[in-house]
Amino acid sequence: MDTPIKSHQLRSELYEELHARPFPEVVAPACVSHIAIPAEDAEIPTHLEHLSQLARRYSVNPPAADASCYYQSFPGFEVRWERHTEFCAYSFIRAGCDTSPFSRTALDFLPTEWREAGPGRSVVAAHLVMMPGDPPDPHGHAMREMFEGQVLFGSHIVGRRAALFTSFRIHSDGFARYLVYNRGLSDFQAGRTTQRVLEVETYRIMALLGYPVAKNIWPNAQRIDAELGSIIADNLSLRTTADEQAMLQRINVLANEIEHHRSRTNYRFSATRAYHHIVTRRLADLREEALPGMSSLAKFLDRRLSPAVDTCSALEIHLQDMSQRIARATEMLRTRVEMSIEEQNQRLLESLNRRGNQQLKLQQTVEGLSVAAISYYVVGLLRMGINAGVEAGWPIDVDIATGVTVVPVVAGVWWLVRSRRRRIEGEDK
Repeated sequence: MDTPIKSHQLRSELYEELHARPFPEVVAPACVSHIAIPAEDAEIPTHLEHLSQLARRYSVNPPAADASCYYQSFPGFEVRWERHTEFCAYSFIRAGCDTSPFSRTALDFLPTEWREAGPGRSVVAAHLVMMPGDPPDPHGHAMREMFEGQVLFGSHIVGRRAALFTSFRIHSDGFARYLVYNRGLSDFQAGRTTQRVLEVETYRIMALLGYPVAKNIWPNAQRIDAELGSIIADNLSLRTTADEQAMLQRINVLANEIEHHRSRTNYRFSATRAYHHIVTRRLADLREEALPGMSSLAKFLDRRLSPAVDTCSALEIHLQDMSQRIARATEMLRTRVEMSIEEQNQRLLESLNRRGNQQLKLQQTVEGLSVAAISYYVVGLLRMGINAGVEAGWPIDVDIATGVTVVPVVAGVWWLVRSRRRRIEGEDK
């Protein structure tokens, strides 16, 4: 008897995730039309409603309201819709096609008004035709005519059980073209190969979305780099606080500009790296083998796509480096400003000490005058008392008696003032 176990709430979902987007089964001859449309989360319901309209028209099951993918067989064709991080991908597969590839496509079997009412604007649009048997002469007239005279790239793939050709160009119908000759693939292998080829087309274009952004920002990055170098050089020649404040303002302007560019490009460049990695993996899965006199897809994309991706990576690293240099320059300037402030504080303390000494000397002077003034009044009071005693019959001389009181009065007043000052100083300590 099986022992029941407690399962994590996401266990079933995680198991099903590996099987959420199965490869299609493609029976040659077949034609596939693939479209990728940039879409944000708020636009997904519009795409689902558009698919639901097609489903209602053919009386088949519509997609769920929260679907991330939708695979449905329609009369005469199959629809595969997938939601990705930045785009929605539509694939229309029709088994059986004309003997002349690209003369008719899977889109030709869809209602015209439904196609024209589709939401968004496509960033990727490609037709793929899979034919049975061996390919014709890759350099012959028939092959050139199918690709409208464009330069072809191709190779044997999947252990030489298929051959793949493309021009990596947009043709007169507005679509890129891929032609696959099935020389021994099973229906499942043919579907897997079809999906990998379409993913190469989709993700190579998505990876290139970062390149125009990089080209647009490069001139500003070079200008910022030059200004930053000038700021670092000028940092050695600062003389006054006003110079330091002006320098700090320049640094703040550059820092804001750099962070603005980084916020604009961080996601885009990260996505570029991720898409390029997917392209590289899908090309490796195709296991290309060279055809005589023809460049393979991997070689062409390595020569043309990789430099664009490297440009994005180089700019990203450059912006990060300038951000770090700005931080170091700001730190050096702050250190300089702090040292200037410390010098100013030191000068202020010295000035306060001088003023304190001056006040102490002035206080001591005033103290002496105060002793004299108080003594004068005390002696005056005593003289008045002596005069009263003389009037009462004391046998003393007023002037002599008054003179005798001067010294002890002055000494007593001086002692009282000094003891009072010492007491106040002791309380302050």
